[in-house]
Amino acid sequence: MTFTAIVDLLKSKGYKITDNRLVLLEVLFNNIDQLLTIEELYVLVKDKHSKINRSTVYRNIETLQSLNLLFKKITPSGAATFKVICSDKHHHHMICDNCGTIIVYPHCSYTAYEAFAKENGFLLTGHTLELHGLCKNCQEKTS
Repeated sequence: MTFTAIVDLLKSKGYKITDNRLVLLEVLFNNIDQLLTIEELYVLVKDKHSKINRSTVYRNIETLQSLNLLFKKITPSGAATFKVICSDKHHHHMICDNCGTIIVYPHCSYTAYEAFAKENGFLLTGHTLELHGLCKNCQEKTS
């Protein structure tokens, strides 16, 4: 999904396109391959737009989530992290356990899952899949 597509969707749903919202979207798109906490987002947005406050970032994250425009991941420590959705097509992510970099994995074996479920008398209603490991940069840092 593109920056323009998200702005257009917000407009079509009756949301104002404020400077705060634009700066947050810009930060999200500049970090599209990273999962960021709301605090990290706040700091990055504050660097670009000093008058923004935390509650504005929280409200905008809630709005973007309600429109299914964000990917949300809860870390093992329980922190919520976010990134703007990278595609409106079904896909999965490979996530670096060290730095949080995300690589889109565009393939899915859902038909195989459906067949297995059917074999076992199970009706699938959806799925999530995350592949975890170390990205190339983190592997090089540890060698």
